[in-house]
Amino acid sequence: MTRFNTTEEVSAYAAKAAAEDYQRHIGHGIDLNPFCTDGARNAWQRGFDGKPARSYEIDVAWDSIYQRGFEVRKLFA
Repeated sequence: MTRFNTTEEVSAYAAKAAAEDYQRHIGHGIDLNPFCTDGARNAWQRGFDGKPARSYEIDVAWDSIYQRGFEVRKLFA
């Protein structure tokens, strides 16, 4: 697991990982959402859909999985 000191580090990691996910999707037809557990798949999807934080979540800016989905969505824009 990667540790981050700032939300900017989370965003930079997510952007790099999202670009790699996108390339695998385009080049090999692999699903854009690379996660296999329900929780991770849902977090990624919520980021991709741009959904706000849930009431019990403090800040999705620290959620690397959510941010990874968010960054993939930006690649389509």
